[in-house]
Amino acid sequence: MTLKQKGFITVSLAIVGLLSLPFVADVWINATAAKHMYETVENVQKKELVLVLGAAAYNANNLSTILEDRMQTAVDLYKNKKAEKIRMSGDKQEVIAMTNYAKKQGIPEDALLKDEKGFNTLASILNMPKEPHDILIVTQRFHLPRALFYANHFGFNADGVVADRHEYIKIYEFKKRELLANTKAFFDVFITPDFNEWVREF
Repeated sequence: MTLKQKGFITVSLAIVGLLSLPFVADVWINATAAKHMYETVENVQKKELVLVLGAAAYNANNLSTILEDRMQTAVDLYKNKKAEKIRMSGDKQEVIAMTNYAKKQGIPEDALLKDEKGFNTLASILNMPKEPHDILIVTQRFHLPRALFYANHFGFNADGVVADRHEYIKIYEFKKRELLANTKAFFDVFITPDFNEWVREF
């Protein structure tokens, strides 16, 4: 085999590897998360804290359906004594709306924790203090595996609770976007872990 042929094979394999990475990442992340996901509140094992990941909020009292479903699931977990605290992570408007929703549902102020710099899933996990260690994460099924992948990688003992309470209009768009997001998560954990650990310590 000539040097040129070896080079061609090497480049071809590299291209195939890059093209297959999104599918490998998606399968890996979903497989590792499966054993940590709960479908119903009743079956959830108690943890110290519920982390609710942000989504669109139109104003201080108007949550998107996706975010309202997440918050209602967190409220149900709290009322069923599955956790003692609810941590709400998103941008400032999202967290204000989430807080108002929780209070209207009878959750006391001292049970609510706020992270107004949770601009994406990774940030929401990196912004978490190292304690409590045992947490529940609440989001929709399409999003939950990636959130659990991050959380368990960064040292938490995390389980997830599916917050799907409606049929979502853009669900197929969300799933396609998640395929790319899972690829990024794979890079975050396996390709650039030193940078993310530095951010966490900082």
